[in-house]
Amino acid sequence: MIFVDPDEIFKGVVLIMAPHMDDEVLACGGTIAQLQQPKERLHIIYATDGMGSPAPILPWLDSISPDLGVVRMREARDAMEYLGVPATNIHFLALPDGRLKNYKRALRDLLGELIEQLKPAHILIPFRYDCHTDHLALNRVITTAHRQGLFQAELTEYFVYYRWRLLPEGDIRKYIYPQYLIEVKTEGVSAQKRAALDCFKSQTMKFYSWQTRPNLSSLLLDEVARTPELFLRYHPSVPGPAIFSRSIPWIRVAHRLEPLMKRKKDQAIALWQRGVGRRYG
Repeated sequence: MIFVDPDEIFKGVVLIMAPHMDDEVLACGGTIAQLQQPKERLHIIYATDGMGSPAPILPWLDSISPDLGVVRMREARDAMEYLGVPATNIHFLALPDGRLKNYKRALRDLLGELIEQLKPAHILIPFRYDCHTDHLALNRVITTAHRQGLFQAELTEYFVYYRWRLLPEGDIRKYIYPQYLIEVKTEGVSAQKRAALDCFKSQTMKFYSWQTRPNLSSLLLDEVARTPELFLRYHPSVPGPAIFSRSIPWIRVAHRLEPLMKRKKDQAIALWQRGVGRRYG
């Protein structure tokens, strides 16, 4: 593993592409905080409208607020202000949350325009095996465009869903060849990153009455704030599972099952709690 100073590895204009408002801080908040002036060289792009989180646990019973997207955009602006990113460098594409895979052409066109305008030296994107379809769609669109020679920026993948309960070691990053990973130390900015995460109240608190718990727990927030940030340097010669040192078949199975099992678990908890509430309420 390579240990780096963010300013040494991410020179020039940097684009961080986030599927949703909060992904960029969860995975890169410490790096954002440490990038030196001018912060104007850093741009944050949010691909979706944020309307999908919190998502109804029991869709046949729960509803969502039409204002959720506006709330999440405001939270993102507050978090970026806390980390020193100018408001003019925040871009909202507002594509449907949870359905990016159905809007790949629109996503490619919108991102292509921004890349052409901003001419980045580095683009940060979600990990190729993140356990969320929007993260995967964003990764695929950018890496495909890169392979086609549509832009020359260096690509780096960041990790949001790195905790995989179905893997023996519980962390997908431990299955990647160390030479492909870079690590950014964040001890000096952990409090700043934690405070930026607290801006996302819709995710760190129960936004709806039907939620059994917040989307982001305090334990998770504390963990990502105090631990180093790991990144995967993308290279076309190391595609897909070639980054893994072991257990590739089981990783593929776990990648499919992790999101499904989480949703089924959340639904079971919600049904049980509501049943108990009706019985003793």
